[in-house]
Amino acid sequence: MLILRPKGEFEVCVEAELTPELAMRSVEEVKKFKVYYGNRVVELGELFEVVKEGEEKKLVLDGNFSRVKWIGARMVDGEIIVKGSVGANCGAFMRGGKIIVEGNADDWLGTEMAGGEIVVKGNARNLVGCAYYGDAVGMTAGKIVIEGNAGNYIGEKMNGGEIIIKGNAGDFVGTEMRAGVIEIHGSCGFVGGDMRGGEIRIKGSFDLLPTFKKTEKGFVGDVNVKGEGVIKTL
Repeated sequence: MLILRPKGEFEVCVEAELTPELAMRSVEEVKKFKVYYGNRVVELGELFEVVKEGEEKKLVLDGNFSRVKWIGARMVDGEIIVKGSVGANCGAFMRGGKIIVEGNADDWLGTEMAGGEIVVKGNARNLVGCAYYGDAVGMTAGKIVIEGNAGNYIGEKMNGGEIIIKGNAGDFVGTEMRAGVIEIHGSCGFVGGDMRGGEIRIKGSFDLLPTFKKTEKGFVGDVNVKGEGVIKTL
């Protein structure tokens, strides 16, 4: 197990693909791992205290990581526990393993992920499980659980997997969604614009576009794109 602790408050964002693979390296190798601090390339040891305990493929980020981007990006196995909040792009392109965030998550959580599990015990911002701008497909597999609230554009261009939000969400949930499941235990704004497939389940109130037809399965659409997605209440 590898433990990283910030040496102080960051004046600018840190861009660092911190994954459990680092736990398989020696402390000296980890300290020399290159990251971006603003527009400068620096060694990880300049910004973080590094402690290794045993050989478990596990990364513990102890402290405020809200200005650290790309945590868990492209990870394939192992576990990351964040004892605080995380910056943007956490779990992007993730294919396996598990990330637990005990605080909040910034934008682009689980973007284009293809496997694994992300659990956020606080709130998440916008664009959870979606596609990056210009890309055609968002999340294709895996599971994201937000125990608090989430922002706008949840599951945009989603093509598989599962997103569960235990609180409320914003507008444009499941826009251009093709497959997968989005479950919201609270309320949200507009859902399902240009939705072609998949299922959105909502316990609270939501705003439905007029391009959905009511059926025994729920509301089906978006008929503007000949969609067969389903929106129904929990």
